[in-house]
Amino acid sequence: MASTYTGNAGLEKIGTGEQSGTWGTTSNTNLDIIDRVLNGVVTLGITGDTTLTTTDGTLTPGHYKVLLLAGTPGAVFDLTIAPNDQQKVYFIKNSTGQTATILQGGGTGTEATIANGASAVIYADGAGGNANVANIGTDVLSDASPQLGGNLDVNTKNINFGDTATAGSDDTLQFGASQDLKIYHDGSHSYINDSGTGNLRLASSQVDILGGTDGGETMATFVDDGAVTLYHDNVAKLATSSAGISVTGVMTASTGITIGDAVVTEAQLEILDGATLTTTELNYVDGVTSAIQTQLDAKATGFTAGTTITSSATLTATQSNYQRVDCSGGNVTVTVAVGSGLSVGEYVVIDKIDTSSNNLTVAYTANSQGVSLGTACDLAVAFYNGTHFSFTETIKS
Repeated sequence: MASTYTGNAGLEKIGTGEQSGTWGTTSNTNLDIIDRVLNGVVTLGITGDTTLTTTDGTLTPGHYKVLLLAGTPGAVFDLTIAPNDQQKVYFIKNSTGQTATILQGGGTGTEATIANGASAVIYADGAGGNANVANIGTDVLSDASPQLGGNLDVNTKNINFGDTATAGSDDTLQFGASQDLKIYHDGSHSYINDSGTGNLRLASSQVDILGGTDGGETMATFVDDGAVTLYHDNVAKLATSSAGISVTGVMTASTGITIGDAVVTEAQLEILDGATLTTTELNYVDGVTSAIQTQLDAKATGFTAGTTITSSATLTATQSNYQRVDCSGGNVTVTVAVGSGLSVGEYVVIDKIDTSSNNLTVAYTANSQGVSLGTACDLAVAFYNGTHFSFTETIKS
């Protein structure tokens, strides 16, 4: 009875009564084939399209489990599994510099491709002329969308990313359904790029921003329900609190400072520059709510300026009064009388406002006392002492 062969590995099954005295050679060949099928590794020097053949009962390259594709084919090439009626599983690594197309039937069956530098587990179904070939163990490099079946444990190792020119290109860590959040390094700088419609949020009981490659310098701290502190050269300079802010050092404002609804300008601040005021002296104006001159004017007891006198008249003073006299039309005599309502210390000022040679004469009525200043008077001042104008002074030209 003649020998037969297994359908996939081509192991020779010796017929009954055959190969008497020589069956050991066949058995040894079968054992070698089994060894290749289980653990055999072969390097194939690829120069172009190549046929991977399995021959029954003979050690051939098609028996190896692991195929290392090497060589320089110069273009995309086919690796055809033969014969097309054997089921095969191969572990293949492609290092040819070109993409490998793995096929078996050559008809309408499917093919598998392995990119240069990629590895794959290839299954051929041995369906004849329309046999199908599939990659049943796509690796991370050649799978355009690999997925994890569980958590990724790096086993104390690192996940390394190279440099990238722009966000979203190679070597970018991306998050979100639209890859809105990207983390990458361009060779000089590191970036966290958020292009989404929401906010970029950092959530912690305290967020610290540190400087230096070792994180040895504090730049800013943000405490939950507490202070925000900004640092310069590891020294706190500005800190918030429930009462406001505290500044350590000099605060510089280029245009002014807004306090409530009031804006204090640089020019206004410069008024105090060089001032030697003490805290006590500054407190003197505490509570002042309007211009000091306005308040002083309000304290004056009704100071008035009467209509300019151009001819002789009596001036009855009921409050402090500044009286202008125009003598350009002739000599003028102004008689001063005490009116009702005067308070001690109130005064009358009589001022000759023209430059003519005509005389201004200041006189007093019976209810007033003073010195008649006579002629050639330019300015007269009289003070009320409670009963009369008791003192006058004149400035004469």
